[in-house]
Amino acid sequence: MKKTATAALILGALALSGRAVAGALDEYVVKSDWFSMGGDVRVRQVGFNNIITWNSDNKADQQNFFRVRSRLYFQALPGETLKAYARFTNEWRGYIKPSNNVHPLRDEIILDNAYLALTAPDLNMSLTVGRQDLVYGEGFLILDGTTLDGSRTIFSDGGKLRIGVREGTDVDLLAFYNTGKQWFAINKNEDPLAPVDPPGRLDSQEIGLFGVYITDEALLVNQKIEAYYLFKYGQVSDVSPDIFPQNQISVFGARFSGPLAEGFKYGAEATGQLGSYGQDPQQAYGGYAHVTYDIPDVPASLTLGAVYLSGDDPDTSNHEGWDPILARWPKWSELYVYSLLPEKDIAYWSNMQIYQAILDLEPVQKLKVMLAYQYLRANEEVDGPVFGDGKERGQNPQVKVSYVFNDWLSAHVLGEYFIPGNFYSGDDDGFFARWEIMGKF
Repeated sequence: MKKTATAALILGALALSGRAVAGALDEYVVKSDWFSMGGDVRVRQVGFNNIITWNSDNKADQQNFFRVRSRLYFQALPGETLKAYARFTNEWRGYIKPSNNVHPLRDEIILDNAYLALTAPDLNMSLTVGRQDLVYGEGFLILDGTTLDGSRTIFSDGGKLRIGVREGTDVDLLAFYNTGKQWFAINKNEDPLAPVDPPGRLDSQEIGLFGVYITDEALLVNQKIEAYYLFKYGQVSDVSPDIFPQNQISVFGARFSGPLAEGFKYGAEATGQLGSYGQDPQQAYGGYAHVTYDIPDVPASLTLGAVYLSGDDPDTSNHEGWDPILARWPKWSELYVYSLLPEKDIAYWSNMQIYQAILDLEPVQKLKVMLAYQYLRANEEVDGPVFGDGKERGQNPQVKVSYVFNDWLSAHVLGEYFIPGNFYSGDDDGFFARWEIMGKF
């Protein structure tokens, strides 16, 4: 408790001092209209007890630790059509449990973003080249290119050409290649500018992603349509070649979203995957749908939804397991991403059915409360000592309370519980708890 209170006081001081520093920089240093700088500091304490024990010392199953992430960005606009952006990130982690754990990435400052963005207004085109955060739709396929460092970074390396073909319709051409390795960081070596050796892994394999993503808000009134074709090239993993063989997958699908009848809105996406996974043909599919109802006369809404991700059938010669592409992040549960590790890897969403009910409330201004219940099932049974003989993964209630103090300081508390079903051989419940304070400057 003393460590938690101390961390909260430290963050409060950091946020206040960061605001003061930003004001001083703006007043006395950054006078140019074409240059700006800023950043944020995020402090979290995370504790969880995973539902599966597969590590003899419980190192991966029971943890309690602090995460302090600091980011600083620099932005230059030397011309009306050119933007240069760079961001540096550090995340220090200190462990309470296990007490002797030292996170391998905590003593480095990483070049998190570094890109040039060029616009051609007369041609309705823009080109962004370099290291950049890449997010599409609800992050069903594309959001996190560096999954193994958690939420420290999400960048991908490559280029994006956006073409405005008409008012309300954009076509993005994508070409990205993520090595999955950390090639450069300022660290605590004798030579602080030397590359990390060995480089910390940021993904389980090298991934190339190429394709076209179309966004249209003009074809149907008040409706947003997104359609895409992507080609994923996954290089065989140099760490786990049996788990991550070479794969070449064509990904095609569409997302629809917008209002329905009065008070209702929706989002839905369906995707197919064809290609090869190791020596087997890849034939997978997935999607989701949800409907949200804004409750009249009260600041609240109710969302009902479902998710389906195909699983690999061991009785066929094909590989039907869903590949999350660049979407291995806790989009449905902060706790359950750890439980996916013995099936393939952390946050590797696949072989999944999720049924959701989410109630969002705003009891007072700036205070939001989210209450959620999820029921999870598997499409295929899985062999192994931690697995049972059924397809019921379990139940996952969640609660999140968020408060925005002002435009530069916010906080939240998140709690999750998981009750395993017969998909697992054990019956140990799991929990996840986190508090966060974030200051921007």
